[in-house]
Formats: sequence, C-alpha cells, structure tokens
Amino acid sequence: MRNRILLIALTVATWLGFKLVDYMVTGPTVLVIMGAVLFGMVVHTIWLLASQRLSRKKALLGEQQQISEQQWEPWVDILVPAKDEARVIESLVRNMFKLDYPKFHLWVIDDRSTDNMPQVLEELQKEFPRLKVYRRPPGASPGKSAALNDVLPLSKGDVICVFDADAFVAPNFLRLTLPVLAPEGVGAVQAQKKIYEHQKGFLPEGQASEYALDTYFQMGRDSIGGAVELRGNGQLIKRAALIDVGGWNNKAITDDLDLTMRLMINNWDVRFSSEAMVWEEAVTTLKGLIRQRRRWAEGSIRRYLDYIFPLNSPRRLSLVERVDTLAFATFFVVPAMIFLESVSDMIHFATGGPSQSNVLVLVSLAVFLVSQFNLCMAIKHYRRPMSFWELLTHSFEVNVYIFAHWLPCIFISFCQIMFKPQASTWHRTEHLGVNN
Repeated sequence: MRNRILLIALTVATWLGFKLVDYMVTGPTVLVIMGAVLFGMVVHTIWLLASQRLSRKKALLGEQQQISEQQWEPWVDILVPAKDEARVIESLVRNMFKLDYPKFHLWVIDDRSTDNMPQVLEELQKEFPRLKVYRRPPGASPGKSAALNDVLPLSKGDVICVFDADAFVAPNFLRLTLPVLAPEGVGAVQAQKKIYEHQKGFLPEGQASEYALDTYFQMGRDSIGGAVELRGNGQLIKRAALIDVGGWNNKAITDDLDLTMRLMINNWDVRFSSEAMVWEEAVTTLKGLIRQRRRWAEGSIRRYLDYIFPLNSPRRLSLVERVDTLAFATFFVVPAMIFLESVSDMIHFATGGPSQSNVLVLVSLAVFLVSQFNLCMAIKHYRRPMSFWELLTHSFEVNVYIFAHWLPCIFISFCQIMFKPQASTWHRTEHLGVNN
C-alpha cells in the first residue's frame, strides 16, 4: 500500500510539474522536462566512460593499489539456492570444487525439489565431504531470500558467496574477488556476469550484449565511487555486513537489488570486479525472458520506492552515490514519462487539441541514441572484437531488442505497483543444463 500511494503521489506530482512548466514556459512542456532529463543522462554517460578509461589506464600502468591475497584469506561459505535443478547441479558442484582456494564449504539449499536432485546431491556428498545440503521443510517461506536466510545462521564463514545453480566460474574466482572485498568498509563485491558463448540464437546474443552493457555501467559506477549493484549470481558479501542489515529481505522479489540498497544506506560500499566472471545460461524463450525482466523491472522500481528517503539522505550516501542512483532511476522514469505523454498526445488528437507528437519522437530518438552509444562502448570493451560496421549493426539490433521488451515490462510494472494489492510472485528462472 505504501509503494502504491508513493508511486501515485509521484505520478500526480509529475503531471502537476508538467502543468506548472506549461504555464510558466513557452513551448511544449515535454521538450523542457525531457530535455533536462536527457542532458543529465548524457552527462552521466560521459562521466562513466571517462572514469572507466582513466581506471583502465591506471591499471595498465600499475598505479592501482593491489591487496595481496595473503593478507586476508577468510573462510567462505558458498550458498546455492536450488529447486528442481537436477540437470545442472552436478556440473555446478564439480565446478565449485575446482576452486583454487582451500577454505570454503559449499551449501546447496534444496528448496523442496520434486525431481531427482536430492539423489544426485546424496551421491555427490560421498565424493565431496565439504558439500553440505540443507533441505527446506514443508511450509517454509517461499523465495530465494528466505532460502538464503535459512542457511545463514548455519554457516560460519566470514564471507558469504551466492551463486545460481547454472553458474560456472574459473578456478581463480575467489582469488580475484576476495582482495576487492578485503578493505574495511567494503561490504560486498559483484563479479561480471557472462552468457555461455556456445548458446546461439538471437535471444542469447541479445542477452550477452545486454550483460556487456551492465558490465559497462557497473565498471563506470565502481570507477566514480557510485552505486554499484549486486546481481544475485556471483556475489560475495561479508557476514558482518549481512548481519548489520538483517540478512536478505524475504518480501523482496529481487533480493540482490534490495540488499544493495540496504548495504548502501548502512554505509557499506559495494564494489565490482570485472576480472572475475561468472557464466550462466541465457533465457531461450520469449515468455521466459519477459517473465524474468518483468520481475527485474518491478523489483527495481520497488526498491527505489522502499528506500527513497534514506537514499536521498546525505548522512547515509555520498553525493556521488546519490547523483548516480538518481541518474539510473531515470532509466525507469523516462519510459513512464514517454508513455504518459503518448497517452496525452492521443487524447489531444482525439479532441482536436494541439499535438506534441513531433517532440515526443525527437525525445524518444534522443534516448535511443544515448543507449546506442553506451551499447557500442560496452560491446567494444566487454564482449568481443568487431569491425566498425558489425559493431554498429549488432548494437542497433540489441538496442531495438532492449527497448522492445523493457518498455512494456516497465509499464506493466508501474501498473502492477499502482493498481494491484500486492507484489508479483517470485518465479525462478528455469535452467536447461547447456553448460554440460
């Protein structure tokens, strides 16, 4: 109810702002408001790009301070929530026990599976003594957050590492991420997420480049000291930080984003490691993709509403973190504003009023071009080498793919929050075992 009231209030305030600007400023309202928003997006993009280049330059020159892995070698508990994951769980377990790190336990949290995953795990325990299996009892709270909270008090490590059941990492994964997590005040670190390269087709290719875009943003935010976000798969959190914020939020439909917000407002830094990679499956069906992105969009919007006041507190977040968070919030605000203006324009057209469709087209094109530039930079640096024309063509196709599914997902999420009595139900992403 709180989020609904808050979102409705913000929507009404936006429309009142439209009317006020329309009264005070000559010309189309949307041009003034959206122009300011677009300017902020462009400045933020240039800021992220420049900071990444400077960071890479320092790394090449060896100027970045490096923390020796011998300085901090904590015990790590790796947690993997899993339900009906018989197709991938053996591959994951064998991959985890190839980690070049001596002090860890692997916990597989069996969320009342109905396939033969329990039997597979029972056999694997005979081979790997450090594999621990926790079977959730009937009636346990649903969702990934609740499963993780069940095992948190049973684990003893100073660091909690979370993977999805389809994850695959290199043996040096912990050696790369733990030094980033080591400094005092750093509460969590997120690894770079990648799509398995042997998955072919338009959807896997689109998601692979979309993940490169996420890496591009995450690297930029890390370079400027901004608001890096956890991504669920391949995240490491200090136990002290988790205890400080009360563990995971059982009510959150995106546990990683919610945890990110609570860490930041409790003055814990979240860092990003592009050197450490976690590979995962792409979603191969349009239905599965839309359901996943719908959950991500709603969770993203809800976390801003849940923590809107502490996120704007100078006592909790630095100025850079607050500006960075606001800049990324516009990625959800702009589509909503474009939709509202589209509806307004259709009403004007139907009633014979003045149309602002030309302005709306220009604004949409400007947003698309900003996204196109970011995609080109992301694919160039974080995917694979391409010729100029291949890069331009591929980034355009991915940009269309992103807008085509994210815009309706964001709109539906706005409607879900404003008009539905409760949040959407959490659904796991099905894994097919393509990493075998």
